[in-house]
Amino acid sequence: MNDAWPLVSVCVLSFNRVGYLKQTLESFRASCTYPMLEWIVVDNGSAKDTVSYIESLDWMDQRIMNRENSGMGHAMNQARRAANGEYFFNLENDWLFFYRSDWLERGVRMFEKDKEGGEVPKEPPSLPLGLVKYRLGSAVRHYTNNPSLMAGRAYADTGEYPQYGREYDFVSEDVHRSEPDYIARFDEKYACALSETPCALHIGSYTTNPMYGNRKGIGFDELDDMLSGDMRHGKRWFTYSYMKLWNGLKIKRALRLYERFERQRKDSV
Repeated sequence: MNDAWPLVSVCVLSFNRVGYLKQTLESFRASCTYPMLEWIVVDNGSAKDTVSYIESLDWMDQRIMNRENSGMGHAMNQARRAANGEYFFNLENDWLFFYRSDWLERGVRMFEKDKEGGEVPKEPPSLPLGLVKYRLGSAVRHYTNNPSLMAGRAYADTGEYPQYGREYDFVSEDVHRSEPDYIARFDEKYACALSETPCALHIGSYTTNPMYGNRKGIGFDELDDMLSGDMRHGKRWFTYSYMKLWNGLKIKRALRLYERFERQRKDSV
């Protein structure tokens, strides 16, 4: 590893849910020790509260504020066109980062070691490393839009994300449409690896996915408000209860994994 760290462009995708966005950015900045970051946010036509929050972030290097929601594929392409970094960190607006540590440095080291011909646990081993994943419980193979570190050259070679028309009501559905095609192209040329350092937990799951009985895309906070009124029963109550229980279990599991990792690292010093 060279003395000078390569620049990493943190590409933030935003669409409403300002509470989640705040948690994502604040927890990332509190947990990440990497010294060379460029911050880029692309907002897809959010409401005023989200726009005002983004405009208040004086440490943000670039803000791309779309007037309309043109889909996540388009937003991701915008972020990468604007990025100056050798690597991109994919950051959607509903993740929580735990513990201040060198998890991003370790991801960059994996790329640098692979460049130098060192042994890196990647799949498939024959291809150059294009993506390092961090998600708890994530498999190794395949590209993902979840928190991950991506080589700029891998994006350049694979090409831009497919962009479909706005047939769906929610941004998340555009990604489900675009990912299969992108995965196929990415897998032809690049390998994936999973960092030994866990770093993030998804806190926005099931809030906008119509497959889980929440077809109007009601956010977690909105569900909370609804429960204080006349909607303590029925499908939305079940959706909320399931989200709350499942997210609680994931948080406990994440904390156990982090504590175990930190203990093992201290014991090895």
